[in-house]
Amino acid sequence: MKALRAIALTIVLLLVLLTVLPIFEGDEWWVRLWDYPRVQIAAGLLLGVVVLLFTGRDRVTVAVVAAGVAAIGWQLLQIAPYLPGWPKQVASATRCGEGRSIRLLNANVLLDNERYPELRRLVERTDPDLILLLEPGPEWESAMHPLYARYPFRIGQPIPNTYGIMLLSKLPLENAEILHRVQPQVPSIRAGLRLRSGELVDFHGVHPEPPLPGDDSGERDAELVLVGRDVRASGRAAIVLGDLNDVAWSNTSRLFRKVGGMLDPRVGRGPTPTFPVAMPWLRWPLDHVFVTSHWSLMGMRRLPDIGSDHFPMLFDLCLTRAAERRLTPTTIPEEVREDAVDQLKDGAEEMREENAL
Repeated sequence: MKALRAIALTIVLLLVLLTVLPIFEGDEWWVRLWDYPRVQIAAGLLLGVVVLLFTGRDRVTVAVVAAGVAAIGWQLLQIAPYLPGWPKQVASATRCGEGRSIRLLNANVLLDNERYPELRRLVERTDPDLILLLEPGPEWESAMHPLYARYPFRIGQPIPNTYGIMLLSKLPLENAEILHRVQPQVPSIRAGLRLRSGELVDFHGVHPEPPLPGDDSGERDAELVLVGRDVRASGRAAIVLGDLNDVAWSNTSRLFRKVGGMLDPRVGRGPTPTFPVAMPWLRWPLDHVFVTSHWSLMGMRRLPDIGSDHFPMLFDLCLTRAAERRLTPTTIPEEVREDAVDQLKDGAEEMREENAL
């Protein structure tokens, strides 16, 4: 019993530490990493607290239990908006005006995955208007050729570094371009999409680097700030789609949404975790769509495994307000602007350090 109590004390204290770390807004990878598994940390804390309650009631145990309960509350507070029942940020729609709907397929295909026919069959079954592929190399580009007749509007940079990107669209693309916003090896896409109604909306496809050992989150965070800044500057109806290598409840994602004046359709509907496919107990939501308040949500669902480490996601959106109508102020709120400037400085500093190596 003493050994079990000692193990539980150690686990709860460690998980309390991992709860506290992300509150400090550093860019260090070993800090930002703990933004991801909030559900798993909360579950571990709950288990540890229950064990402690059955193995002792001395002062140390009571203090650790109190810290564990407070940490559970904090973790639940962060993820609560992404549970069913929370007020939705993006309204639901069951019908849409003619030509004002769009179906989006987001698929991180995994560079080394060779199950190309499964993705093509998935496209046949779901019939999206737009397909965003993340991590495609040259082999994936060749494998997508059978879809080109149905998706005549395309742009991409398929490269073998796990940051390739391809956009295939039935809808006309206008002023489409590949951008390297922060890092030369990490492309993103910016384009205008001409809906069947004739209205023009903005589209951004993104896949920034995650925080990893030896690679902090500053560059990822800076890229998302730049995307948000573009969305607000345009003022037009916009969609941001991709693998953000971040969870929606992190400070980084929240700042990105505030900078762009964007909304998350997952709020009030469930997190829909997409990664990693092989470890259901560890999954978190990395693949996202964010929209301006011009849009309503008609549907959102996770699609079957295609051999990648991510599940594909399908989103059905409806443009419910005039695309050209500005719904957010031109200027970013001052407190948000200050945080955004700090993120851009941190990203620039990380780039300088990498270039100096």
